[in-house]
Amino acid sequence: MQWIIGLVFSLVVGGFVTALFLRAIRRALGDMPQLSRTGIPAWLTGGIERLFFTVLVGLNVSGFPTAMVGWLALKLATDWNHPDWKKKSAAREFAVSALLGGLVSMLFALIGGLICAGKFL
Repeated sequence: MQWIIGLVFSLVVGGFVTALFLRAIRRALGDMPQLSRTGIPAWLTGGIERLFFTVLVGLNVSGFPTAMVGWLALKLATDWNHPDWKKKSAAREFAVSALLGGLVSMLFALIGGLICAGKFL
């Protein structure tokens, strides 16, 4: 039962809160650039990363904190080279907001994994 609760918390609650967080921070930043939409949707990437890292934390796989930070760095590095970044100066703010959203997403994966492991709640 704790695995169901942890996964629901990570995937459903985490997805909802992360989306709200991103919407709020981007609204506060003002006029965000409209980037070309290619590739994998952000909600799918976020869901897969929360599922993956929730399971790693829940199974107490050694090195999961390093893997989480490495994943965020890899995502930022790939986003940083987006073709629109070179054309629009506000696009870097968009990238930083995506990094902050990734941190929120990882927080829910961590807490969800701790719930799965019986170490939280």
